[in-house]
Amino acid sequence: MRIRQFTLAAGEIVLDAVANIQRPVQSFIVGCTSLLGRAGIGLGAVETMFVSNPLSGATMPWQFLAAPWGAMGQHMVPGASSTLIRSLSYFPEASTAQQRWMLGVWTLGGMVLALIGHFRSKESMHVPESTLEAPHAGKHAS
Repeated sequence: MRIRQFTLAAGEIVLDAVANIQRPVQSFIVGCTSLLGRAGIGLGAVETMFVSNPLSGATMPWQFLAAPWGAMGQHMVPGASSTLIRSLSYFPEASTAQQRWMLGVWTLGGMVLALIGHFRSKESMHVPESTLEAPHAGKHAS
């Protein structure tokens, strides 16, 4: 019975990690890249590795970090994901809504950045007048 519970818990953690944790980081980096070009990859990596990870509270409870930084870290992908995994592992009955919402917001934000970048860099198509057909005079569709 314990092996079955462990297997189910481990499977849920793996599925949550793949579905909820990688997607926000990937969509944020893709969004930054579509807006800024190659510099967006660097910006997304720096934000994730050097800003979000230290503030995430993954190695200790976020309450142990300095006053505003621990709470801010919970609103970034590594902080929300580490708290989500910790809650699923040790406190299965605890609410994980805040972490799931935060990861969803980061995913949606990355998709919005990607769409803005796509439509901003999209050139409008210009059709030369010489390739258009001349309108037929006197013939009306009724």
